[in-house]
Amino acid sequence: MKTGIIQSSSFSFLILFFSSDIAVDIEETFNVTENMIPSSQVSALSEALTFHASFDEGPDADFGKGDKKIYSGNFKGSRAQDEIPTTSGLGTPPLSIVKEKGKYGDALEFKKDNSHVVFYKLEKNIQYAEKDFKGTLSLWMNLDPSEIPEKYCDPLQITDKYYASDAIWIDITKNDVPPDLRLGVLGDERVWDVSKRQGASEEFFWHLLKISDPPFQKGKWTHVVVTWELNGSDIGTAKLYLDGQYRGRSGPIREPFRWDVSKVTMRLGTGHYIGLMDDIAIFHKVLTADEVKTLYNLKTGASELHP
Repeated sequence: MKTGIIQSSSFSFLILFFSSDIAVDIEETFNVTENMIPSSQVSALSEALTFHASFDEGPDADFGKGDKKIYSGNFKGSRAQDEIPTTSGLGTPPLSIVKEKGKYGDALEFKKDNSHVVFYKLEKNIQYAEKDFKGTLSLWMNLDPSEIPEKYCDPLQITDKYYASDAIWIDITKNDVPPDLRLGVLGDERVWDVSKRQGASEEFFWHLLKISDPPFQKGKWTHVVVTWELNGSDIGTAKLYLDGQYRGRSGPIREPFRWDVSKVTMRLGTGHYIGLMDDIAIFHKVLTADEVKTLYNLKTGASELHP
């Protein structure tokens, strides 16, 4: 009779066995625990979650600290939420919730005949602060960038104004072939836009992180995570993760980030996005690299983080 130690990431114990072959089988079984997600990380994510839309029960959010309804409107050329006529629901013609085509369950689908934007109101759903504003955005995307008809498209945009002032966004730009993915986080336009040229200025491009040839393709789900640290004593910054891997940070954000949080919205599909979205979540802290990987590896998405 022989003895051996079976070890995993969380425990070890002594076991008696009669054959080395049995020992190998037992060891392989228990090594599976090395891939288990630590419960402490799941708990930390749960405590930090402020908003989640899975689209499994319809377009409204599953979880939120504030209004969970979805709304529609046309933000093109407009700078503020209160300037735009909006209605609740998925617009006209309505966007679709497609069954069992999401990363987890159902998904929100944008087609060529949908030219409007849908959005969530973020008052209380995001924890804005005039000092030390920190947070994380997570979503899954499934698209073919070549199908997007316009030169620019912002699949997701968070602001109370527009893309060049006090805004957090990701965009797909077809200036290059293949198209690029860009992360933009810009504070008060009156401070950074010294040339008053908005998106055409050098200062605008200094803020951006550009990912050439991002991993988007039709039929493939890509996890996109953005973290930000703004309005602190140090220069602000934002980071981008794709499929659980760190891909870089934005340029320095020296200007203050000012919101009227009662007007802040998370806009989906600005610039005629075509594709699918799923499992959108917001957290009130900067997720660590390990926490981003935990989020990426959740079996049923952010639904695991709330009742």
